[in-house]
Amino acid sequence: MYIPFTLKRYYANASFSATVPYLSQSSTGHTVWVGGSPARNARPGGAAVTSGESGLGDIMLRAAYTLKREGPKSFDLALTGKLKLPTADEHKGLGTGEMDEGVGLEFAKEVTPRWSLLADGYYTIIGDPRGLDYNNQVALDVGFYRPLGNDLSLTVLYETQSAIVDGNADPRSLGGTLSYSPPAGLQLFCGLTLGMSDGSPDTGVSAGFSHKF
Repeated sequence: MYIPFTLKRYYANASFSATVPYLSQSSTGHTVWVGGSPARNARPGGAAVTSGESGLGDIMLRAAYTLKREGPKSFDLALTGKLKLPTADEHKGLGTGEMDEGVGLEFAKEVTPRWSLLADGYYTIIGDPRGLDYNNQVALDVGFYRPLGNDLSLTVLYETQSAIVDGNADPRSLGGTLSYSPPAGLQLFCGLTLGMSDGSPDTGVSAGFSHKF
């Protein structure tokens, strides 16, 4: 269970956000949280005792700057930077105990008034705890955004990431999110994610809200 609390500041061509998450998990010690997502930190196999842990996760700082924009909704390309602060307890498996840095590009193109194409790519330098050698991670996603009317919209994304440990399957998933945006800056959302490889959780559900002020 991952419960993030995020404060985001918008500017004319940029944004900045800080996320402070709470984590709770039961695992055999083969799972670690990287950038807000669970990842295998060891090769499958071997007996281990399942234990439950909870606490503060890694604080995430994120900035985005719009490189190009054509019209209010027709085309957007943004450069993003991410910094993970190692505030989670690595001994509980809630984080790696090391800082991560990442950079990426986010692309959105309105194909028709009812369909928008989405594509993002990120590269993250994963910090290596003592005695471990994690691979740096490449993450890609592609999908679409579609308004459904009555302040309702749907976003669908196929996501793939490179495994941080050699020999593990690359995490791949397909997810959909429904968002309801009534007036006054409030947004409610819920989502479902299906794992598409052995490197991903089988299923995931999400729900939350945001409010602009």
